[in-house]
Amino acid sequence: MKLFFSLATLLVLFGVSFADSSDFTTKTRNDFPPLSKFKDVEEFESHYQEYIQTCLDNTDGGTRSIRCLIGYEMWDRELNIYYKELFDKLDNAGKNALKQSQIAWLKQRDLSIRFNSILLDNKYHQKQGTMYSLMRAGDADKLRVPIVKQRALYLKNASNILTPVNGPPVDADELRRHPQRN
Repeated sequence: MKLFFSLATLLVLFGVSFADSSDFTTKTRNDFPPLSKFKDVEEFESHYQEYIQTCLDNTDGGTRSIRCLIGYEMWDRELNIYYKELFDKLDNAGKNALKQSQIAWLKQRDLSIRFNSILLDNKYHQKQGTMYSLMRAGDADKLRVPIVKQRALYLKNASNILTPVNGPPVDADELRRHPQRN
């Protein structure tokens, strides 16, 4: 009888613990406000990093926690926001140049991610289990985030440079035809 109550008590305790973690709702990048809603990059990163830690604390580790690692997705969203914003400010020559620049960057990004994957394969090749899957995913996120973050911030800065102070955006073709107006 005493064993039954001890076992029942343990089940209730574990049941409460499992209920707490199962009540946690994971988020996607679209559940977070964009960078433009924060005073600076640090506040933006702090906001989603807090979520990542809460998510990791509530998903019981292993492969189920990999979905918590949203840093790359957050910066990829920002990259797309600022790419479109910049693209919309450019004339046709500028749009073409931006497209070519982005294609070149995407190739470099993919090569870097492929190299990172080789590094991580070497680090984790003898490791098995869901804990190592999460550790590898965390390392991959740490290596990928700076790549896309740097490009997103570059596009943001380029877009800010083109924000007209007075009047419409400058037409690059017109400047080439009349350089003295520069």
